[in-house]
Amino acid sequence: MTPPYRWPDPDRDHANAAFIPGAADYAPRWAVKAEAFRTATAGGARLDLAYGPGARQSLDLFLPDKSPKGVVVFVHGGYWHLFDKSYWSHLAAGPLALGFAVAMPGYTLAPEARIAAMTGEIAAACRFVASQVAGPMIVTGHSAGGHLAARMGCDDLDLPVRRVVPISPLAELGPLMATTMNQTLKIDPDEAATESPARLALR
Repeated sequence: MTPPYRWPDPDRDHANAAFIPGAADYAPRWAVKAEAFRTATAGGARLDLAYGPGARQSLDLFLPDKSPKGVVVFVHGGYWHLFDKSYWSHLAAGPLALGFAVAMPGYTLAPEARIAAMTGEIAAACRFVASQVAGPMIVTGHSAGGHLAARMGCDDLDLPVRRVVPISPLAELGPLMATTMNQTLKIDPDEAATESPARLALR
């Protein structure tokens, strides 16, 4: 889609929760499941490991019972301005059962940070994870986290990432410039060009 973007109702088209019955109940349930998982796996979890100096620049690392086959990095979503890593710990269960370590990084949210800065933070988190866990690294995430996961696979970044698995990523940022949410995100045409995975070459 080429700028300028003329969508009839860009706010509606990006309002996922508005079309999900009971959406307001989901996040509290995620938080409860995640906390229970962290409690149950306390012996194999290293929580709040700093990968940078910022308040949100830390990650939780969950380790399998045996030497890891590799590591899955899961980047949370929330339109780059909602949630944190503590909501998603229970999603580590599947990779752990298959013998992979799981890292869940936090990152600075908007409006404190622009999306380009978040890309840099997740790249720093990946480098830190590589120093902690040997083997192939797979980066995944959903929504805004899917966008950041996809960015880790673009050729402007030199990272020790074997593959990326973005889940419903926001791969083209241009349409978000027309949303009310962009008062928080502050995406401009230059950032849309440099931070949209759909416009970038893959590594």
